[in-house]
Amino acid sequence: MPNAAALPSGPGRPRIWQLSRYALDPIGYVEECAASFGPLFTLDMPIFGTFVAVVAPDDVDAVLARVPDRFPGEADTSPLTPLMGEHAMMFATGAAHRAQRRALLPAFRAGLADRWREQIATLAEHELARLPSGTPVATLPAMRRLTLEVVCRLVFGATGEPHATRLREELAPGYDARLVPMLLWPTLWRRDGRLNPSRQLKRRRDAANRLILDLIARRRAEAGRNGRVDALSLLLAARDEHGRPLSDAHVRDQLIGLVLLGHEPSATGLAWMLERLSRAPAAAARLVAALAAGHAELLDAAVRETLRLRPALLDAPRTTAEEIELSGRRIPSGTLLTPMLAVVHRRADVWEQPLAFVPERFLAEDLPSHAYAPFGGGARRCIAASLVTLLMRVVLETTLRHVTLVPAPGPEETPQLAGIALVPSRGARVVVLRRHSVRSSSTSGGRVVSQLG
Repeated sequence: MPNAAALPSGPGRPRIWQLSRYALDPIGYVEECAASFGPLFTLDMPIFGTFVAVVAPDDVDAVLARVPDRFPGEADTSPLTPLMGEHAMMFATGAAHRAQRRALLPAFRAGLADRWREQIATLAEHELARLPSGTPVATLPAMRRLTLEVVCRLVFGATGEPHATRLREELAPGYDARLVPMLLWPTLWRRDGRLNPSRQLKRRRDAANRLILDLIARRRAEAGRNGRVDALSLLLAARDEHGRPLSDAHVRDQLIGLVLLGHEPSATGLAWMLERLSRAPAAAARLVAALAAGHAELLDAAVRETLRLRPALLDAPRTTAEEIELSGRRIPSGTLLTPMLAVVHRRADVWEQPLAFVPERFLAEDLPSHAYAPFGGGARRCIAASLVTLLMRVVLETTLRHVTLVPAPGPEETPQLAGIALVPSRGARVVVLRRHSVRSSSTSGGRVVSQLG
């Protein structure tokens, strides 16, 4: 990291104080700092280290476009390595990162809607049917179940085998509050003892790794893999720069990274969408009318508006490999830059009524430039972006057809930082009023039974 004197000014408070403010109200704290210090300012805190926050749309676009190949933290120094594995795509740079994306993109793009729309709708109906009617309920757990099932099918292929079911069970808890001390003190991953907060996380990680390695061995021995488009099959068919197959460890790390980074942000986006719909009845009514009339544009706009107003990800960090100019200031090489995407999405000088849920804004032709990037941008734009938008579109359609959502008692939920996602502070609580029968089906694709609301 460059000398502090070369960086923009910042709050200068004790590091733990900055971390506390950032963890409790990340968007509010960054907006407060931007009001005091301008479009570039330096924050310094445990876990995240020293970084320059970027909140001006043009600067954010410059960082995403011009600093594409360096992610903060190499595999041998990142506190996430014990969880993700040293070969995870988030740690790859340059040609290796581009090769990994090329190998995996077919799993996320080739006929995605045709392959998954009906299955997602069935799974969504099942989860809606499980929600109690007429009483406040947190929707985030249901959306986590839904997205884990979809992501596992996309990553591993068929998931009806017993070992695949066990794998889902190990991955189902998602992010865990015990991960926080593991990020603060990564050496805990290497220690034993009954009081070590990592014991359960280590057990889950090791069990998942064994199951994935077993799945890799089964798939390598399987005849006729050609034609599969799940991520596992694509990685087994991939070759490194020397023409050699990827090792089991390399494939495992890629798979676990795809599941962990795809599961929670997707679930968070879905839960936020349901929570926003419950608090915008007029907009929900317009969406119901658009669905009845077959107007897909407004439904797509509602997905984009949710991602603008409540993005699952706060930022998109990059480390500069060379000097870059932002807001007229020279930022030295080696600086950790953090474009604050969620803050740019709420700027009053860019968006009219920035805190209101107004899907129609995305039907306009003159959208603000460089001010909307829920999936990041450049070479590191989220590889699962098309999956997330498909999930949200199908779940939105299914919800509008079967239920009415009204807000749970209490104030609007605020975004809180959990792992890498901005999650609803109370789990995206809503009240579900069922209007039609909703199908309930087993997540393994078994029989479908009616459940009357």
